Amino acid sequence: MNPDDWDKVIILGRALAAGEELPQDAELPALLIRMAPQVGLSAADAQPSLATPADTTALVREIHRRTRDGSYRLGRAFSAAAKLKDGGDRAGARKVLEDALAVEVVPLYRDQLRAYLAQVDDPDKT
Repeated sequence: MNPDDWDKVIILGRALAAGEELPQDAELPALLIRMAPQVGLSAADAQPSLATPADTTALVREIHRRTRDGSYRLGRAFSAAAKLKDGGDRAGARKVLEDALAVEVVPLYRDQLRAYLAQVDDPDKT
């Protein structure tokens, strides 16, 4: 995982949202193929999306959406779980984390949820 790749996709997604065009350079397809597995897409599934500019734009939007939505989901789950745990409701905290894990597709975010979940019953952690 290269954090610079994540940053580049976020920048591209924001540029598209602002109405800008994608750069047509040799780096873009390589970036998207590297990033696809990082957001739960296979490189094989991403490859056909590089055939046309419209398909490439759709792929950038999907990768960006997954990183953005997953990040928000993670933040909400961690915040809600911490409040529940601090209030003594460990079962509720666990449920919030399990619910987020059930819908999360980004492997890094799934790993973070599992790590937090593994610590939810420890009074000194999370």
